[in-house]
Amino acid sequence: MTRVQLLFVAALITVFSYGLLPAQPATPVAVAEAASPAAVEPALAEATPTPRPTFTPVPTATPTVKPTEGVTATATPTATAEAPALPEEAEVVEEAPLPTPTAIPTIVPGDPHPHPEEPRFLYIDQYTQRLYVYEYGELIREIPCSTGLPESDKYTPAAVGRVSDYWPTFTSFGTQCDNGWLLFKSSGNILIHSLPYLPDELGNKIYQDADALGVRPSSHGCIRISPADAEWLTAYNPRGALFEVTEPYLDKWLAFTPEPTVAPVEAEPAAVEGVPAAEPTATAAAPAQ
Repeated sequence: MTRVQLLFVAALITVFSYGLLPAQPATPVAVAEAASPAAVEPALAEATPTPRPTFTPVPTATPTVKPTEGVTATATPTATAEAPALPEEAEVVEEAPLPTPTAIPTIVPGDPHPHPEEPRFLYIDQYTQRLYVYEYGELIREIPCSTGLPESDKYTPAAVGRVSDYWPTFTSFGTQCDNGWLLFKSSGNILIHSLPYLPDELGNKIYQDADALGVRPSSHGCIRISPADAEWLTAYNPRGALFEVTEPYLDKWLAFTPEPTVAPVEAEPAAVEGVPAAEPTATAAAPAQ
């Protein structure tokens, strides 16, 4: 028996043992033939072995992910806390511009309105105790003066007018005055004039209150100036000139306290032995204006 026949017989035995083919009763002759070597060998020789299929493993294709055309990966948005809603702004209504107020000139003491249209203008400032003389708005002379005392019957009232008559010399309140120019009438005549004076035995003029000029009021209502300024004003001839007298500023001058003036003390002569010291003589005070 050939090898092929043996393999064929083995295969049949395997098939029958697993019940793949129906079992048929073997005849004694067949069994005997099968058992005899002579019978088996021809059968094995005649049988053509059927080659068993070789199972070649097929490689499994690894799937590849193809990107989708036209589709771009989008990041997943992260939830953020919403900001609180802001209050709505109120509607702005444009207001019509207000008209610019007209500036009101403030009268400052010592800063008069010089009246540039006037050829001559006299301004008596009772705050600074000054007399200003202007020509067409230009200051030509500043004169220290002294107006009325801050008392009910002596202060100089405010006034505006034209300079009137010239009084060369006159007597007032027991004293004499020179170079007077009448301004107006109030409780009495209000003039610009030189300092009041009293003549001494030799006829010299002893002027009063010269220290008040440009410092404080001292008169009974008139405007006092120095003798030299009074002579200049007379030569200037202010007749017909516009004048203005400011308010008296009574509160200011009622609170004003002049500094006391201390007269120098003369040293007494040394006593000479045997000669008595001279006694001081009293000097009569000049009457007030």
